[in-house]
Amino acid sequence: MSVDVLSIILLLPGLVIVLISMASILIWRSASRVEVRWFGVGAALWVAAVLLKLGCGLLINASVIGCLRYGLRPPYFIPAAGAFIGVESCAFEIGGTWIAARLCPRLGRDAGRAIAVGVGAGAFEALVLSLLLLLGALALLVGVEDAGEARQVIQTSAAVTPLVWLVWPVERLIALLCHASTRALVLLGVAKGRPSMVLCGLLLFAWTDGLAGSFLVAGSHRSQSIWWLELAVLPGALVSIAILHWCYRRWPGRVEAEVAQPPWFTRPGEA
Repeated sequence: MSVDVLSIILLLPGLVIVLISMASILIWRSASRVEVRWFGVGAALWVAAVLLKLGCGLLINASVIGCLRYGLRPPYFIPAAGAFIGVESCAFEIGGTWIAARLCPRLGRDAGRAIAVGVGAGAFEALVLSLLLLLGALALLVGVEDAGEARQVIQTSAAVTPLVWLVWPVERLIALLCHASTRALVLLGVAKGRPSMVLCGLLLFAWTDGLAGSFLVAGSHRSQSIWWLELAVLPGALVSIAILHWCYRRWPGRVEAEVAQPPWFTRPGEA
């Protein structure tokens, strides 16, 4: 496979993901009339959570997964490692959202705002991934020496995955829906005093990330079509659509009775 073809495999999905990211914000902004700043709040919460998660991962992931690999037989190691990755990811990303909701319940004033926070997180994550893909395409085009390993990974994936260029946009769309639904559940659950919603948000996020973690730990992305992973997490996206629809029907607009909170992220005079 030529370098030009490999660069297209990265360039095309990178551009499509940018469109998905921008479209998600524009669509929800138009549908809910929520202020743009709430998307920015979601992006900021995502950055803080991911930086902490990456730091923790560098410190403990290799040791924990190594212990699981040593202590468990093969049939049990992969689901155990996936569960660890899912719980760890959930603890930082959704746990961070829960802390933010406790400090500032105004984030879950209504579904429009809560979903905007989730869309902002998912859209910003998509933009980061698109940037990495576009930089990878540029590295292949200019012939950067260190791009050899990335070239080999892409070639391996392309050999076993039909329409491999389409995988990343589909994965981002699924992830964006899960980001929006889980954060909406947590923010609204805290603001409306519904712990069951918070628990559902935690479980859905941990389940989705745990499946992806199991796939990667097993090395299935090297020998099996990545579409199998997307098929596995697709139910989470379908459930997310139902959750978003339910949340917006249940709390579509402004809630008048609010608990007095510190005016974080609000302008003077905003109720």
